[in-house]
Amino acid sequence: MERAGRGILARSNNGSVVSAWAGVEQSCSDPIVEEASAIRRALVKAKLEGWNRIEIQCDCKVVVDKIMEENNQDARIGTIVEDIMNMKEDFSTCSFSFEGREGNYVSHELAKFALNLVTDI
Repeated sequence: MERAGRGILARSNNGSVVSAWAGVEQSCSDPIVEEASAIRRALVKAKLEGWNRIEIQCDCKVVVDKIMEENNQDARIGTIVEDIMNMKEDFSTCSFSFEGREGNYVSHELAKFALNLVTDI
């Protein structure tokens, strides 16, 4: 097992930063599983904040495509995607989109920073 850093950034409709989280946990070292887990974590955070209209942007197109599939059969992330789809129902609007690393730069930097943490901030 390795350590995985997670960076989650929340923005308002006009692009202003609303909140940011950084955390670290044990990793299975599969980037696709880590990205899917980060999306699930973002949904949990959004629900705890009481938000009801959200868009999740991810820099892993494979994961976004798996979430958008009608019948995901990927053994690595099938259960995580099922969790994501169940949590999606908790929001009045919830969408998922691919955003390249350039557009997801702050979240990526938060994830790198998180590798130095002992607990989430």
